Amino acid sequence: MGQISSYFWHIEENLKEEIVKSTNYYGWKKDLPDRRDYIMSNIHTVIPNKIDLRVKCPNPYNQGKLGSCTANAIAFAYQFDELNQGEKSIFIPSRLFIYYNERYMEGTTDKDTGAAIRDGIKSINKIGVCPEKIWPYDIEKFTQKPDKKCYNIAKNHKSIEYHKVIQNEQSIKHILSEGFPIVFGFAVYESFESKEVAENGVVPLPKKDEKILGGHAVALVGYTTINDIEYFIVRNSWGTEWGDKGYCYFPVNFICDSEYCDDFWVIKKIRDKDDNFIE
Repeated sequence: MGQISSYFWHIEENLKEEIVKSTNYYGWKKDLPDRRDYIMSNIHTVIPNKIDLRVKCPNPYNQGKLGSCTANAIAFAYQFDELNQGEKSIFIPSRLFIYYNERYMEGTTDKDTGAAIRDGIKSINKIGVCPEKIWPYDIEKFTQKPDKKCYNIAKNHKSIEYHKVIQNEQSIKHILSEGFPIVFGFAVYESFESKEVAENGVVPLPKKDEKILGGHAVALVGYTTINDIEYFIVRNSWGTEWGDKGYCYFPVNFICDSEYCDDFWVIKKIRDKDDNFIE
């Protein structure tokens, strides 16, 4: 499982490019429209020239050969919010727990189908998430339902508030300047897998003849300028050896273009109660 011929980025009518196979594992499925989504309000404030949340981030995860990018991105957003609130306990959310439950909501627990970001975020709002040391990231067990103890512990670790973010430069920068990472999905083009991107993390705009490899979920953690070009800083889930220590840089106009990216979400508050399983 994991070849792009069975991947799940729902391409719009104006994005009918041929999808080609990839050796990487992509699993972002676009959210279906839902009028109940709470949109994050855009408060017009002075936005700094640069924001970089990486200093507050745990090391980038490595999703391995599993299409669990949404769970990896959401687990990071949860862990970041906990650290940002000054929690002393080291709580690493179980990515496999999130991946199972978001697929349960979609009826696909028996397959490595990837998932929609909204479903993953809703799962930690309704069900919560247990620590990874209780339900480890063993990708061979991705179809296995977590045991009852995991669900009991997860009740104490839920997101309270989550919002959809308007996809424009002002809104995105405003959220980042408030100190919140943003989970989102994007269409992966061939150049994303290039040697250059793997070495320096700078992602080019795709050329007209590039093919789509699939859909991938990651997290925005800031914005900066490189060689007089403005980029958003993006946290990937391919470990720290890829890109710039696990991060990469997307052109601002790529991020703000709905033909390339979609489904921007932020977790603003979490409820995290101490229990005997957290050190």
